[in-house]
Amino acid sequence: MKKDISIALSGGGVRSMAYHAGVLKYFAEQNSFEKVSKISSVSGGSLLIGLIYKENGYEWPSSEKFLNDIYPQIRKTMISVNIQTELLKFILYKPWNWLYIFSRAKALSKVIEITWGVSAPLSEISPLPEWSINGTTIENGKRFRFKNNTLGDYETGYAKADKFSLSQAMAVSAAFPGGIGPLVIKTKLFEWKKRTSWNSSDGGKVISPSFKKLHLYDGGVYDNLGTEPLFDSGSNKPKNGNENIFVSDAGKPLFQEKHVFRWDPRRILRILDITMDQARALRVRSFMSYLENRTGQGGYALIGQHPQEFIPEEKVHNHLEWLSSEQVKYCSKYGTDLKAMSESDFDLISTHGYESTKAINIVRSFLS
Repeated sequence: MKKDISIALSGGGVRSMAYHAGVLKYFAEQNSFEKVSKISSVSGGSLLIGLIYKENGYEWPSSEKFLNDIYPQIRKTMISVNIQTELLKFILYKPWNWLYIFSRAKALSKVIEITWGVSAPLSEISPLPEWSINGTTIENGKRFRFKNNTLGDYETGYAKADKFSLSQAMAVSAAFPGGIGPLVIKTKLFEWKKRTSWNSSDGGKVISPSFKKLHLYDGGVYDNLGTEPLFDSGSNKPKNGNENIFVSDAGKPLFQEKHVFRWDPRRILRILDITMDQARALRVRSFMSYLENRTGQGGYALIGQHPQEFIPEEKVHNHLEWLSSEQVKYCSKYGTDLKAMSESDFDLISTHGYESTKAINIVRSFLS
């Protein structure tokens, strides 16, 4: 029997949610939900996993449950609920909510709670698989994470977060700069602890953080792949022994674009995209180098990459019914917003994620 599997799910709005849903559908068809031991998610990946937990009473579902009940409900939600529109209505239509325009991440958490019904605190989520919901602390530039009823980053310290709502953690993970903006937490509301040394086995001593408030942004600002908790890019190896790691990457590809007018704000966004793409590329290269000589040891699925680009010819013959190259390209260019999807778009992007994972398993046999 194959060892446990750790999964990293990237950001990328509703596009990433649909793509990852297809990835997980293939996992479920291979009866592999029961093998998942760790999940690390960013942005859209966090939104999807949070929705899965909500639909299953905050327990990780079985493969059969996901296929028969959870996946159809995820599909229904994503084609019927426009989070982006609901967010605007929540802020603008009621005068007493106008202050949320300066705290849109908190408004997003309220909308997730109201429209998706995600109402549980972190303490109600089953401890297994271990789920890291990733954000970014703007004060120190470190990865801020929610995991096992705790929150924090290694520089600020960590605190118990039993009563912190899952909807807020999901909103933090999706709080992209300039769009949603940060979720602000007051540090005095938590008891913070920090280890005396990196490998210390003690519980850490109580400390006072350097900042009265922490501004928490989208985890994609720091690591849009979500691999940081699972894989050490510096040493080029898993952080927890010989892990079977699968990365689902539905992030925004960097396409060629015409240079815009000097004062056009899109110039800043383009520069940010280039910077983030280069950071992502370094992580991908390190992970792919690790996988290169380890058949049967995880995989990397990339939106926009057609299965026939990496399946050997001798293994293609029984697997010819792929999406077309044009359809795959359409998936990679789909928006990364939080709008409702059409049935055809959800099905297409989900199928692409499914086929990507199937193709990787044909080549690497990491699930069989």
